Amino acid sequence: MPNTPGIGGYLMAWLVSILALPPLLAAAFKEPLGPGMAVVVGMYAAANSVPFACIGIPVVHLACRRVRSQSIHVVAAGAVGWVSAVLLMWPDPGYTSFAIALAGSTACGRLVVVPLVWRRRRWAGDSARSAARC
Repeated sequence: MPNTPGIGGYLMAWLVSILALPPLLAAAFKEPLGPGMAVVVGMYAAANSVPFACIGIPVVHLACRRVRSQSIHVVAAGAVGWVSAVLLMWPDPGYTSFAIALAGSTACGRLVVVPLVWRRRRWAGDSARSAARC
């Protein structure tokens, strides 16, 4: 049974995490972001998150592929986001707020694709049953 959302699901999780980051940053720093600034933050996050996503997605996948509980997957994604933020911002005194926002956005991204895992499980179960009938 699949426990991960697949390549398309991971891509969707990455996109959702980029969309979730501007409001979470605004909340973490207690500063409102206008629509223009939210777009700029989202574009900056999209451009600069690719190397971290290329490492973080396989790490979460490999660490959790045998774990059935999707809450563990969401927590693992948040932890990878936290570690990424700490690596990026450690000397900056505001790194804690940024780390909270980034961990929250990566966890939100992974949470959104949980239904894809359920659908993949149903599909795998249906194909296993139909193969057994043949």
